[in-house]
Amino acid sequence: MFRAHPRVAAFLAVVSLGALARPVAQQQAPPAADAFDVQKVVDGVFVAIRKEPLGLTRSSNCIFIVNDADVVVVDTGASPAFGTATLAALRKITTKPVTHVINTHWHDDHILGNQAFRAAFPDVKFVGHARNEQQLSTSGAASRKQTLDAAPVITRQFQVALEQGKALAGTPLTDEERRSYLNDIATWERMRSELPGVAIIAPTVTVDDKLVLTKGKRTIEVLYLGAGHTGEDLVVRLPQDKLVITGDLVASPIPLIGSSSHPAEFGATLEKLMALQPAILVPGHGPVVKDLEFVRLQIRLVNAMTEQVRAALAKGLSLEDTRKAVNLTEFERAFAGDSALLKYVFSFAAVNPGVRAAYLDPTTKR
Repeated sequence: MFRAHPRVAAFLAVVSLGALARPVAQQQAPPAADAFDVQKVVDGVFVAIRKEPLGLTRSSNCIFIVNDADVVVVDTGASPAFGTATLAALRKITTKPVTHVINTHWHDDHILGNQAFRAAFPDVKFVGHARNEQQLSTSGAASRKQTLDAAPVITRQFQVALEQGKALAGTPLTDEERRSYLNDIATWERMRSELPGVAIIAPTVTVDDKLVLTKGKRTIEVLYLGAGHTGEDLVVRLPQDKLVITGDLVASPIPLIGSSSHPAEFGATLEKLMALQPAILVPGHGPVVKDLEFVRLQIRLVNAMTEQVRAALAKGLSLEDTRKAVNLTEFERAFAGDSALLKYVFSFAAVNPGVRAAYLDPTTKR
């Protein structure tokens, strides 16, 4: 999800007002809304996978389920422009109408393209968890405001890193990091222009545990397996194809364990996902997964994180001291390898917010 870095307060403390007043240099055009590859997964199922450089911001994969008479879309991307581009790609596949848009959860990078589909198909039904509307108006609205407030600071921080040739971690900037930072700058600038006018569309069909859509010969199951990436994650199962669309319960190359995640329950939810015995997983971000070892590794990560935070809580450690006590180096090596960028993303998108979420979540103490 697009959201402010946990260290935004630190950025505000170290970046001078003069630096913030200077405009960010436009070193590349904003990320193209149509910067994705459309891949056929199985007959009638296609995924639009974003192809910008990996960074601290990202937009979701978007999935088309083309049925006998209609189309079901799963997630719509991080802006109305993304939704419009995704719809244009769908139109190259089929002219059938979209009757349902399923949002796997309420994070902006999965829902902000909704308005493009509502404009094109006024009768389309939006499917989401029963708590999504509340989250959209509370946590989602707060996160969106934080993003807008933090954008000038963070874009300037990236710009300084590029000018000095130093990564945010203080190490020499690699070519991979340079490409990522340029893309992130453009993305934050685009968010500043698009977020204020975006329409937030709440579910018109809600799911507590299970919803079944019968579309000709195809059965589509919308399932709530438990808390994980958020407390409201839905998965979409196509039982005939042994395919599951996971939302951000699964994301690659780095798992997403954010401030609204529930690490203590994440592993059990992923175990339920595995119990569906899928042959193919379409994740919220990254390429299609056909080897479940990635999910098993993610289960080990969230369980190790939870146990170490639980041990720190038992000792009465503060959040700051808990961060120091938690050691997930084994998993950093497994997910990030030797990439300096992936190591930083692992810290940014999994460890830092995940440890905080586990520390504050009452279920960790159980």
